[in-house]
Amino acid sequence: DKMNSLGTKKDFGRRVVVTGMGLVSAAGLTLEDIWTTIQSGKSCVHRYQPKDATCSPLRYAAPVDDFTGDIANFGTLDDSFKKVIRKGYKLMSREIQMGVASAQRALHDAGVAAGQLNPERTGVSFASDYIITTPDEVAAGMKSCIHDGKFDFSHWAQEGLPKMTPVWQLKFLPNMPASHICIFNQFRGPCNAITGREASIGMALGEAVEIIRAGKSDAMLVGATGSRLHPFKLIHALFQGDVADVDWPPETVSRPFDPARCGMVLGEGAGALLLEDEEHALKRGARIYAEVIGGAYRTCNSHVLKDGTPSQGNLPVPDIEESLVSTMKALFKRFDLGPADFDSISSGSFSSQTLDAAEARAIRRVLGEAADKKPVTTIKGHIGNPGAGGGAIDLILSVLALQKGVLSPILNNTADDANCPIRPVRTNDVPAGNGFLKLAFERFGQSSAVLVRKV
Repeated sequence: DKMNSLGTKKDFGRRVVVTGMGLVSAAGLTLEDIWTTIQSGKSCVHRYQPKDATCSPLRYAAPVDDFTGDIANFGTLDDSFKKVIRKGYKLMSREIQMGVASAQRALHDAGVAAGQLNPERTGVSFASDYIITTPDEVAAGMKSCIHDGKFDFSHWAQEGLPKMTPVWQLKFLPNMPASHICIFNQFRGPCNAITGREASIGMALGEAVEIIRAGKSDAMLVGATGSRLHPFKLIHALFQGDVADVDWPPETVSRPFDPARCGMVLGEGAGALLLEDEEHALKRGARIYAEVIGGAYRTCNSHVLKDGTPSQGNLPVPDIEESLVSTMKALFKRFDLGPADFDSISSGSFSSQTLDAAEARAIRRVLGEAADKKPVTTIKGHIGNPGAGGGAIDLILSVLALQKGVLSPILNNTADDANCPIRPVRTNDVPAGNGFLKLAFERFGQSSAVLVRKV
């Protein structure tokens, strides 16, 4: 049985709890580092500088400078694990490396020694952005297909492909973060890979809770990884628009829900959490951070625009507001919840004029006047948009806030915006309360929501 903040008894079945967390972020590689960075108001955004910043298509970025792929970045490991992970390097892109590192850090934080968890009863649900090859992987093959000064694809099969390394594809498959984590730790329970971009963490976490609650697993390692600084994905983001391109000091550019927000800053990172059945966690003497009630996810695309006119070319147009409304309603209905069951909101903000407004409107539509009493926070002002990894990092920071008792302020949010009818956190003294609603969405219409409660 569970009590909400109004004293109403709620029975959610088997309780699923968070017992370990790990991350790789521009704000730090440890839980202590990220909390200190965020509370101090330090921005991790700086000018994007290849050799000549004036020739770069991107002005600002928030890379994880401390993550080099060195074995030390994977946290505290015994020698046997170091050897196994080193052998797997050649099969890991940067996103996969960050995901694996966050997972191993979460297991260490949970106090899990090698072999301690029953491998048949431990699974993984790990998410990612789409992961694609890097230019250096295909350069030699492409050069061999240049004839008469032009690239000729008809020569690729015979002349280009043989120049690729035999295992190149394994570095870029989106199921590989989950695969590596299972193999390294010998987990043989349910193993799932999710590619929902920024909405991913709620999908992975919600699914993992259902698996544990159904008795199919005692523990699930859940997380998400992403990088928007990959050369090709950077170009994709620029084509899609809503990327900050103003001549401002870097630390002021990422401005979630602020009236002067000018678009997202691209970043990278990963986060992971170990979820366990509460009885299983208590039996092994684990520290419990919080309880995860559950999650929901939806998508919404429309062939008709808001004014009733057909979309251009009759192609479906993502409707972020409707998607988030549908997701929150689904979560509340599934678990018989309402505004009284959480005290704050961890948002999925992009620092976009249109997307932030859509999220704020969705919150207002579902919560009504209760939205005035729900402080909203996000880490995006500090680390920009890391893609799929951003939702996981945001969620971890909100769990830490429950532990610390105070919410983290939104960096660079300085004034209310009439188009965003919510209550942004701007100071370090706003109480975290007893639980939070985590929202996440991506620009093509997918969204997710998760409810997390203090134990």
